[in-house]
Parts: sequence; structure tokens; C-alpha cells
Amino acid sequence: MFFLSSFCRRSSSFVDTTIINLSPMLSCTPGLARSTARQGSLPRSCCQLLASRPTAATLLGQRLPSAVVEWNTPHKGTGVSRVTRGGPFLAMCCLAHGALGAHAVDSWKLSSPTSLQLAAGAFMLPHPDKALKGGEDWYFIANNSRAVGVADGVGGWAEVGVDAGAYARQLMSHAAEVADQTTAASTSSSGQQPKLSAQDILERAYALTTVRGSSTACVAVLNGDSLAVSNIGDSGLLILRGGSVAFHTPQQQHGFNFPFQIGSADSMSDHPSTAQRFEVSVQPGDLIVLGTDGLWDNCFDEEVASVLKYCCEQRMEVGKMAQVLAHYARHRASDSKFASPFAYAAFTAGYAYMGGKMDDITAVICIVQHPAKI
Repeated sequence: MFFLSSFCRRSSSFVDTTIINLSPMLSCTPGLARSTARQGSLPRSCCQLLASRPTAATLLGQRLPSAVVEWNTPHKGTGVSRVTRGGPFLAMCCLAHGALGAHAVDSWKLSSPTSLQLAAGAFMLPHPDKALKGGEDWYFIANNSRAVGVADGVGGWAEVGVDAGAYARQLMSHAAEVADQTTAASTSSSGQQPKLSAQDILERAYALTTVRGSSTACVAVLNGDSLAVSNIGDSGLLILRGGSVAFHTPQQQHGFNFPFQIGSADSMSDHPSTAQRFEVSVQPGDLIVLGTDGLWDNCFDEEVASVLKYCCEQRMEVGKMAQVLAHYARHRASDSKFASPFAYAAFTAGYAYMGGKMDDITAVICIVQHPAKI
């Protein structure tokens, strides 16, 4: 147990790199150079404004330092409009750069027990230093079902010779199996699609996982027009409706950069019963975004909304949308002067940190649709 603290806390060694040189990417995208001249890159003032937005802790009633500017500032509209203008440009840059470091793009069609369905796709972008091993994130999209999820293996296990991504991979694999088996068993016996439980899938997958390690996890299932979510740690889920944020899971942290996590018996991690659980009504056209902390530490909700708005305007499939969003997050992670969500969290915890956080990035994008539209 002597190494408990070393692997329970996430590694604090982050790669500080200079801002990505966009020039090579501009040549890959017709007309992009002209649009750049008109609108420029995302203004630094906008980044600072977004950094002052209240976090989930604020929404739950936690008081932050008085020096932090509240998000209901009169300049809120200006900040959002700047993100809207800057987001498509950066998203196009990431799209042009999309072939670099990619791990996987997947798309499936998932059925719902009533009139709504999910079209889902995913993309994983490993940390540059972990690309050869495939990174430490994983995800699942259950076949012929309505369950999706992401997991982020705790990197500290690598310090004791354990594959830090193995736990996340096995956990998500079992989650997909549990969801499919539950659906198949109930359908064959009753002829009807069952109501799925995100928490049950998480707990049963946890019980089946045998490798050493630990990870955060977020599992979501669609039951009719209701989305059930179980989230433990700092992975999470965002729902966009009409281009605006309708819901975002709060993070679970024992302390700064020390998220809740589930793991093997020798990890002394948290039990899956401690996961936060939510039931959220969804509508056709809603966008559901699941991501590991590599996404949420580097992108504010408004930026995610802006990038996905551009993707929808370009009529991209969900797998390509996930790819664009992941590369946008990597662009942010590479900017050592960006007042990122991670930098904001560090500030509220009393640490001096500036820039994005280089990490594995996994995004799962789902669109709520009627069957005829899939």
C-alpha cells in the first residue's frame, strides 16, 4: 500500500508547449486563410472572461474567492459571441489536422425502447507520450442498445509498472457486455426493450473487472426521453440543446487534481456506489457529449457548444464531430498561455498554474433523434 498516494493522485507533470503553429493547417483548408484575416484567432480577453465563469462547485453553493469575476457580468454576451466567431475557425484548423495522432473513429446506431434513438460516435486522441500504447482512456457504445460511457485510467499506476489504461479498457468492455446482455435477455423473455440503469451497468462492470488499476468513469443510458447518468470522478457529460448548455455533470474531487475513482481491491479507491446519479429529460436534436478530463480540463462549455455548432452546420457525422472536438481540445492543451478550465481550478485551489493540460482526450458524441432520421 506504500504507493497508494502516488497512483491515486493524478500525475502533476504536464507538458508546457508553445501555441500550435496554425500556418501549415491553413494551407490544408480552402479559404481558411481569408477567414483568418477577417476574424483572427480567439481573443485572449475572451479566454480570461471564460476562465472567470463559475464552476460546478459554485452552482452547488460553494463560495469562491471574491476576486473571481462572476459569469453574470455585463460582458457575458460579448464573450460568448467571441467564442462563436473564433470557435469555427479553430475547429476547422483541428479538422484539417485531424489525421495526426488519431486512435479511433467509430459510429453506431443505438435504439431506444420508445420513439427516440441515439446516433453515437467516438474519438480518442492519446497523450503524445502515450500514443504508442494507445493512451489510458477508453469508451464504449453498446451494440443494439442505448448505453454509452467513457473511462480514464489513473496514470500513477505506471509508476509501479502497471498498465494505467488496462483498467479503463476492461471496465468499458464489461460495461458494453452488461448493457447488451441485459437488453438481449429482457427482449427475448418479454419481447420489449428493458429500462436500463446506468448505475447497475457501472457496478456490474466494476465487479467483473479483474486487472489492477483504477479509473474515473461516466455511463449514460437512454430510456425513452429520459437520460440516466452515473458519473464518478472528473470525466463527465454535457447536454446541448439549441446550441446552449442544458446540463453538465459536476466533478467529484477529493482535492485538487485528485478525483474520485473506482479500482482494483489493492487500490483502496472509491466504491461505484459513490457515483453521482442523474435523470435528465432529453429532446430530439439534443447533443450529448461524454468526455474524459482531457476534454473538460481544456475546453469551456461555450467552446464545446461553438465547435459542435460549426460541425452541425457542416453536416458532419457524429464520429467526425468527436474527432474535431478532440483536436480542438488538443489545440487548447498545447497553449501554455491559455486560461484553461484546469488553470481556473488550480487558481481556486490556491495553486499558480497557467495554460492547458496535456492529456489523453476522449469524446463521445450522441444526437437524440427519431428513428426515421437515423
